[in-house]
Amino acid sequence: MDTTLFAAAQAVKINQGMMPLDWGIIITMIVALIAILIYCNRFMRNAADFLAASRCAGRYVLSIAEGVAGFAVVSSVATFEMFYEAGFTSTWWSMLTSPITLILSLTGYVTYRFRETRCFTLSQFFEVRYSRKFRVVTGIITWLSGIVNYGIFPAVSVRFFMYFCRFPKSFCFLGVNWDTYAVLLTFAIGIAVYFTICGGQIAIMVTDFIQGVFCNAAFLVFILFIFRLGNWDVTGGLISWQQIEESLCIITGKSQVDPFSTNRIGDFNFWYYMIGLFTTLYSRGAWQGSMGYAAAAKNPHERKMAGVLAGWRGQAQWLMIMLFPLAVIVLLNHVDFGETATQINAVLDQYKSDPQMYKQARVATALSLIIPSGLLGLLVAVMFAAMLSTDDTYMHSWGSIFVQDVIMPFRKKPFTPKQQIWALRFSVIFVGIFAWCFSYFFRQTDYIYMFFALTGAIVSGAGASLVGGLYWKRGGRLAAWVRYISGAVMALSGIILQQIWKPFLAPWLAEHFKWEWVLNNMEKFPINGQWISFICMSTCATLYITISLYEHYVLGRKDYNMDKLLHRGAYDLDNEHQDQSSGNVGWLARRLGITKEFTTGDKLIYFATIAQTLMWFIIFLWFSIQRAIAGVPVSQWMKLWHFKLFFSLILGISCTIWFLVGGIKDVFGLFRALKNVRQDDADNGSVADKKEESPAEN
Repeated sequence: MDTTLFAAAQAVKINQGMMPLDWGIIITMIVALIAILIYCNRFMRNAADFLAASRCAGRYVLSIAEGVAGFAVVSSVATFEMFYEAGFTSTWWSMLTSPITLILSLTGYVTYRFRETRCFTLSQFFEVRYSRKFRVVTGIITWLSGIVNYGIFPAVSVRFFMYFCRFPKSFCFLGVNWDTYAVLLTFAIGIAVYFTICGGQIAIMVTDFIQGVFCNAAFLVFILFIFRLGNWDVTGGLISWQQIEESLCIITGKSQVDPFSTNRIGDFNFWYYMIGLFTTLYSRGAWQGSMGYAAAAKNPHERKMAGVLAGWRGQAQWLMIMLFPLAVIVLLNHVDFGETATQINAVLDQYKSDPQMYKQARVATALSLIIPSGLLGLLVAVMFAAMLSTDDTYMHSWGSIFVQDVIMPFRKKPFTPKQQIWALRFSVIFVGIFAWCFSYFFRQTDYIYMFFALTGAIVSGAGASLVGGLYWKRGGRLAAWVRYISGAVMALSGIILQQIWKPFLAPWLAEHFKWEWVLNNMEKFPINGQWISFICMSTCATLYITISLYEHYVLGRKDYNMDKLLHRGAYDLDNEHQDQSSGNVGWLARRLGITKEFTTGDKLIYFATIAQTLMWFIIFLWFSIQRAIAGVPVSQWMKLWHFKLFFSLILGISCTIWFLVGGIKDVFGLFRALKNVRQDDADNGSVADKKEESPAEN
C-alpha cells in the first residue's frame, strides 16, 4: 500500500483505515448471524420450507427482509453513480411516478394474484397457465438471465470493500503472493453460499430481517453524523445545508438541481425515468431475483400489505444512499474542503485508467477517508449485511429455479424431500462458482443500472406473459412462446453489441464506412441498456397481444379458467381467502381494493400511504406549473429538497421503530407457524400432468 498517500492523509487528519474496533463490530455481527442461521436450520424439513418458508411469513418480516435484500452493495453503488451524475433530479421524477407505483401497491397488482396461484416460481406458473415445455424453456432463459445479472454483484461488492477499506491489490501470505480481489470474492461468495444452503428461505428471511433492522438504525446514525440540515441543525454534522447548496450551484449546468434540464446529464435523463416507469408497469413480478419472498407470505392479503409497507420501510435507506454521494459532491467541489478534495483525488488517481471503476470508487473512497473509527466499522458492517442479504437471496432464487424449472420437469420419478433439498443445495453451489468466474473475468463497460436493464431485458417477454396470464383469460400459448424467445434474442444481441463495440465493431465501421454517428461514439455503444430494454419490452408486449387475439379469433382457442388458476371460489381448498364480498365497504374503498380482509389498522396504513403520495404529487404539479409559467429559481428548488430531506429523516426515525416492533412479532409468529404447519411433501413445485390441448387450459 502506498505510504505516501497515508502521510498526506495524516496532514489533514484523514483517517488511516480500519482499526481493531471496526473489525470487532464486523466480526460480532457475523457471529450473531451464524448463530441465528443454526437455529433456523432446525425448521427446514422439506422443499416447501427451503423454497418459501412453507408460506408462513407476515407482512413486516417480508417487507424488512425483502427490502434489505434489494438494498445490496451493488444497488447502493449504482445509486451512488446515478445520484453523483443526476443529483436531485432522480428524486424529482419519482414524485411523478409515485402515484402509479402507489396504485400498483394498493391493488396488489400482479403480486396478489401470483400469490393466489400458490406457485413457487414464475416458470411453474407458466406451466400451469401455458404448457410444460414452455416452463422448461422459460426456466432456462430466466436462469441464464438471472445468473448473468447476478454475476457482477460480487464484483461490485468486493471492489467497494477494497476501495472503502483501502486494501492493497495483492498481499503475501505463506510465501505466496495472493490477489486480494480473488480472495475477497471467494470469501464473499462462500459465506453467501453457506447461508443459503444451510437454512433455505427460512434462514434467509430471518437473517435478512435482523440485518434490515440493524441497517435501518445504522442509516440514521450516519445521516446524523454527516449532515447539518441548515435551519434545523440538530446533528452538528460534518456538512451543512448551505455547503450542499453552494456545491450544487457550482455544477448546475449538469442539472443536479433543476430536473427540467436532465438532457444535459447524458444517460440519466428524463427518458431514463420514463422508461423506468414503463418497466414498473410491464415487468412487475417478472424478475425472479427474490423468488422466495414472492411465495412466502402466509396469504395473498399479507403479500399485498407487505408491498404497501415498502414505501414506509425505505425512508432511512433512501436518505443514506442518496445523501452519501451528495456529501462527496460537497467534499470534492466546495471551497471549504479544498485540501480534503486534494487528498481524496490523490487516492482516486489510481483508478482513472478505467472510467467505470473510477465512478464506482469515487463515493466509497471519499467516505472511507472522512468517517472515524467505530463509525467506519459500522458502515462496513452495514454494507456487508447488504451484500450478504442480497447474495443469499439471489443464490437461493437462481439455484431454486434451475432445479424447479429445468431439472424437475424432465424427471419421471419425483424427488424425495431429502433429494430435492440436496439438489437445490448443489444448484446454489454452482451459482456461486459461476458468479466467481463471471465477476473475475467480465469487463463492465456501462453504468451498473444500465447493465441491470440490459440483462433484465433477456426475460423482457416474461412481463407480458405474466400480466397477460394473470389478468387476461384470452392470453395464448403461442403468443407466450413468440414474445419470450424474441425478447431473449434482442436482449442478448444488445449485450453482445455492447461488449464488442469498442474493441472490434466501432473501429471496423469507422474504417470502412466513416459514419459520423460511429465516429462520435467510438468509446461506447450509442444505445444504452435502458433503451435496449424498452425496445425489447414494447416489442414483446405488442407481439403477445396481437398473437393472442389471432389464437382466439382465428384458431378458436377457448378462454382460460381463471378461478381455477387463482384458487378462487370452489377451488379455494386451502381457505386462504376470507370473505371478500364488498358488504359494508364504501364505494371509494372498493375502488382502492379494500375488502373485508382489511382491519382498521390496514385501512389507516392504506390511507396514510395515499395521503403522503398525493402530497408529493401535488408539490410536483405546483413546481411544474410554476416552471412552465415563470421559471423556478435555484433557491426555490433547494428549499424543496431541504424540506424533503428533513421530512424523510423524521419519517425514517418513526418508521424504524414501527417496523422493529411489527417485525419482531412477525418473526415469533413465523416460528410458531412453522412448528404447527401441516407438512405436505407433494407441495414441491411440481404440476400434475394435464392434456396439452385441453380446452379448459387454453
